[in-house]
Amino acid sequence: MRTILCCAACVLFAGCSTVSSVGDAWTWDATRPPPKVAVSVPELAALTNRVAELQIQRNDIRNRISAEPDIWARQRLYADLHGVGMQLSPLERQLSGIPSSR
Repeated sequence: MRTILCCAACVLFAGCSTVSSVGDAWTWDATRPPPKVAVSVPELAALTNRVAELQIQRNDIRNRISAEPDIWARQRLYADLHGVGMQLSPLERQLSGIPSSR
């Protein structure tokens, strides 16, 4: 009986924590997605250039990793690669949310 009560309490607490953490999920409507962000041409050009610079930097680090024989030097390069990726990911997400003007 104690086992059943403990399991029920755990399920209840897990359910409560999930419900309180996903407030937007209750109001999400798939038929009405959020509008895409409009950005001016100079801002879009600057964002595109920054993404391109970071992608080139990422590729350079990857090339250096593949050419590095020392494992400890590769670990430092992996840390650099992670840092570039952390800068690049939000910019790529932001860029993907901008509608193209074709």
